[in-house]
Amino acid sequence: MKKILTALVLLFSLSCSTTPVSGNKAFLLTSQETENQQGEEAYKEILTKEKVITGTAQAKMVEEIGRRIAAVANQPDFKWEFKTLQSDEPNAFCLPGGKVAIYTGIFKYAQNEAGLATIMGHEIGHALARHGGQRMSQQMATNAALAGLAIVGLSGLDDTKKTVAMAALGAGATYGIILPFSRKHETEADEIGLVLMAKAGYDPAEAVNFWDRFSKAGGKAPPEFLSTHPNSENRREHLRSLQSKVQGDYQASAKLGLGRNL
Repeated sequence: MKKILTALVLLFSLSCSTTPVSGNKAFLLTSQETENQQGEEAYKEILTKEKVITGTAQAKMVEEIGRRIAAVANQPDFKWEFKTLQSDEPNAFCLPGGKVAIYTGIFKYAQNEAGLATIMGHEIGHALARHGGQRMSQQMATNAALAGLAIVGLSGLDDTKKTVAMAALGAGATYGIILPFSRKHETEADEIGLVLMAKAGYDPAEAVNFWDRFSKAGGKAPPEFLSTHPNSENRREHLRSLQSKVQGDYQASAKLGLGRNL
């Protein structure tokens, strides 16, 4: 058991890197090149299944905002793409390597360029922080730890008790590690996105307004400890607390304010 714990501690210490913008430490067992390749392959597959919108004012706006954010994201190895997809689903994503997609269903919550920059900055924040790679790495480490515990800590139990114990360990990992890990990612993506939109010239105060509007789309949320996302009020308060931090970036930018309405 001691050897397993020592090996896991060594693995964590050798696999830590610093996240751009937020400066947080990240545990990564995957490479950026592998993540970007997987992101590009997944993006191509998604685009074959979705209706891509081109030439509209909204699609052009997505491209323009994306390029402004990419210009301040400092990721020269990213092969940026910004697509608008036809769907009533209010959603968006950015895959590793800068592959961004915005669903038309989210426009009514964005309402303006700054609202859209909030969404895009948040999703791009996930890619900059390599949250996909972190999730894969975290799952790999969790599985290894549970396997080690099963071998060492449960060796004296009969099959029934061992099954119950492993189920409990799995639940403990989900609620004690995996979900908080996801909430941490969402909070970090909010922070990175706020910095990116401010540097790109969009009023960061609109981020608070956007999440307020968007939170009303999801209905009754589960308790925060059972959710991969922070609850809406916590998210808004966190964004409010960061406003003074990003004002310098906003004041130094082209200051586009809220931009055009959607």
